[in-house]
Amino acid sequence: MSTPLALISHDLKNALGALESELGHLIDEPSPVLAQKAHLHCADLRRQFTQFLMLYSAESNELRALCEDESPAEMLGSLVHTWKLKLLHEDSPLQISLAGDDCPPAFWYFDRRLVQLALDAAIHNAVRFAKRRIELRVVQEGPWLCWRVSDDGAGLGSADPGRANATGLGTALADAVAKAHQLGGRQGHVTLLSTDGNGTLFELRLP
Repeated sequence: MSTPLALISHDLKNALGALESELGHLIDEPSPVLAQKAHLHCADLRRQFTQFLMLYSAESNELRALCEDESPAEMLGSLVHTWKLKLLHEDSPLQISLAGDDCPPAFWYFDRRLVQLALDAAIHNAVRFAKRRIELRVVQEGPWLCWRVSDDGAGLGSADPGRANATGLGTALADAVAKAHQLGGRQGHVTLLSTDGNGTLFELRLP
């Protein structure tokens, strides 16, 4: 196991310990609020563990993109709907939306499960930094399908307000997912940019 994966597994072990403590408090003091908090932490751990397994497969050269004919707009719309419900459930003031002026291709060949995991990780990172809003979009640029997640936070290099709950897994996972998509000698890739010093733009490009 690589050093990054070893560090991530250590973080996951600590997070499981914290969840165990929360569940222990529920035994002594049943509370809907505590139960909801424990449920959210459990769901977050499940997400992180799934990402961990994907990254482990990538480091073992076993991550393969099983591409099928998919609708980029439909998948992104479904992801935004899921995150809107999640943010509402968490009483978050953040707004997440689709860019309204995009015209993505009707279909593209990609591994929906892998791409959804990568974008989910990118949105999770954006939620940590965003002040008010997160915007998603998908567009075709030449032979590339470009998925973008932007936030209105302080930009790259700023202090991470959610560092205590971060594993550093998301960007590494997205990079592995991108590289698993190959076509005609081209390979997917990920970029992170500050947007005019105000916010961060994540981009996943697939051939």
